[in-house]
Amino acid sequence: MAAQKMQEQRMVSTQLAQAASSTHWQALPADVRERALDLFLDGLAVIAGAAGHSDMKSLLRQFKPAAGPVTLIAENRGVHIRDAVMLNAAATTMLQRQDGYANAKGHPASHLVPVLLAIAERDNQSATAMLSAFVAGYEICARVGMALGDVPPWLHDNGNWATIGVAASAAHLLSGGDAKRIADAIDGVSSLALYFDRFTTVAGATIHHMYPAMATLNALSVAEAAVAGLQSMPGSLERFYGPRLGTAFDAARLSNGIENGVWSAFEILNSYFKLHPTCAHMHGVNDAVDMLIAEAGLTEGNVESIEVETFKAAMEIDAEHPHNDLAARFSIRAAVAAAIRYGRLDDEGFENLDVLSPLMARIHARHNPELDQFVPAGRPGVVTVRLRDGRTFSRKVIYPRGTPQAPASKNERHTKAMTLLKRHYGADSAKHVMATALTLGSSASISDLTEALRSA
Repeated sequence: MAAQKMQEQRMVSTQLAQAASSTHWQALPADVRERALDLFLDGLAVIAGAAGHSDMKSLLRQFKPAAGPVTLIAENRGVHIRDAVMLNAAATTMLQRQDGYANAKGHPASHLVPVLLAIAERDNQSATAMLSAFVAGYEICARVGMALGDVPPWLHDNGNWATIGVAASAAHLLSGGDAKRIADAIDGVSSLALYFDRFTTVAGATIHHMYPAMATLNALSVAEAAVAGLQSMPGSLERFYGPRLGTAFDAARLSNGIENGVWSAFEILNSYFKLHPTCAHMHGVNDAVDMLIAEAGLTEGNVESIEVETFKAAMEIDAEHPHNDLAARFSIRAAVAAAIRYGRLDDEGFENLDVLSPLMARIHARHNPELDQFVPAGRPGVVTVRLRDGRTFSRKVIYPRGTPQAPASKNERHTKAMTLLKRHYGADSAKHVMATALTLGSSASISDLTEALRSA
């Protein structure tokens, strides 16, 4: 009876693990493979784009990563696997350009890329084995995110539920797709959950960059333990993790889209690409401002006042008086002001916040409860501008560009990647990195990619 009860308890992690184990790159639908490659490329580009950031430079000086076999992206060297995972993951949040998932707040792909790339390179795994684990891990991430029903208002989504899928994907790659080891990783990491303060970003506390770093290290360690044979308590995901870290946890949703031990639906297709360097909650506002700049010719000089309306969660993390670039990426007023002052919103717009102050003083933001109904799939924003000549313009965006409801085109996705890669690699080497990443699915090895990523 006890054995039967344990098997029943393990049912969800076993179902997830069996579906993960059955994930083989060559057998996946073409649209899933295309999306996976674009997300993997996006993750690499976001990390490389942050290579010149002052926080990244400071971390490198302090941590002094030990030499090893794993690529530190945008550095012409290999380092120990844990140094590579930690530093590559930390870079994902510095520009706030990491991927997102539409049906729950979080960033699965940017957690998966640092871990899987490191394991594959250290262990000389094939590109297809790495990509199989990537898709399997993403599918588990997404189902955990959906099943939580949302996270408590104090909890940051970065380093949260995606960690479970990362541990599963790492166990997948380390064990050759052994379903039992994957199930142990799922329950193991569920019992070792990390949780982080959501409001560090509003304060501009750059310890925030350690959230994905610590979460990915945690996932890697648990996966290695599971593959080594350490056993987890069955049912930890639905007994412990879900009820404590979800606001409306529904265990039944964990197995949605699994039939006969395989994925019958792919949540990776509900991923989104961030086309603005801000928190995703602000992207409806960002899009609306872009429209108004194009339509009304907004400039710092002709704007009298701006009224912004958005949903509750966006206002809760709005940094009204940002003092550094991280806080500015969570500030509605700073993002709107930077876009208007420079004609478009990009990272350099947050480098000198003092020059934005006069325009920020003319911008007011508030919560509009009517917009809450569109969350989480939507990130709604309404922007109304009054010009000094008396004219008024307004734009409303519910589903920002890059989301499944307003998909980023292939050109937009690849332009974003190229723009970020060029910051470190230059145009020619960036093209080589991108081309190599996008042909991973037909490569036997990842060595061409890692060699490209190490180029100066």
